[in-house]
Amino acid sequence: MIETVSNALKVAVDFVLPVVCVHCETEGALLCAECLDDAPALPRNACVKCGERTREFLRLCGDCVALPPPLDRLVSRHRYGGAVRSAVHALKYRGITAIAPLMAREMSRNVFFRRAKIDCVVPVPVHDDRLRERGYNQAALLAREIADGLGLRYVEDGLIKVRATESQVELSRQERTMSLRNAFEAKYGFRDAHVLLVDDVCTTGSTLMNCAATLKRAGARRVSAVVFAKEMLVDEGEEQRL
Repeated sequence: MIETVSNALKVAVDFVLPVVCVHCETEGALLCAECLDDAPALPRNACVKCGERTREFLRLCGDCVALPPPLDRLVSRHRYGGAVRSAVHALKYRGITAIAPLMAREMSRNVFFRRAKIDCVVPVPVHDDRLRERGYNQAALLAREIADGLGLRYVEDGLIKVRATESQVELSRQERTMSLRNAFEAKYGFRDAHVLLVDDVCTTGSTLMNCAATLKRAGARRVSAVVFAKEMLVDEGEEQRL
């Protein structure tokens, strides 16, 4: 009953208040076309597995060649920053869940989905403690929209997070990897399946790699991932020396 009243109040507020861009606050859309057009661009030379910059014309970075990761493909729609960061924060921290369909449509706009034979869509899970605190899993909201839009099977609880971990924001890549070790479990068998993982943003890739490894242990033949944004770990100056 309380939840029903809360949802009714939210609908009423959304009806009364104008829809404004989460970045520039102009009326019309939760994320306006102008802000998206001005968002930081992804590099042309990006590793297809981890999303980091490579030497020009190379599909894989040196790290992924030396030690192939469990994730077979990473698809990102935008580079993290500007309006894209505002959209991610609006969904994850401000409770503006109505922006999820817009973000999901953006994430689905990639030629990869026209040729990839995906069997099911699985969101990156959050621990029950975080779910109770936030009230929803932003990756699950995006994943359901993507699955519905592409006509794919959606497996919401395909992965579960069995161990609460500390905030990943201030941790290095190695610290994140160690923190997330054995934090995920597959609830089902994914024998010979091509699984599409969904998350809002990829920073170091540790979460996606740990989830992919878990799915591979559960029998998945291939694991791809799609995110709304990829945060580049190499700055512009370093890019010139690659």
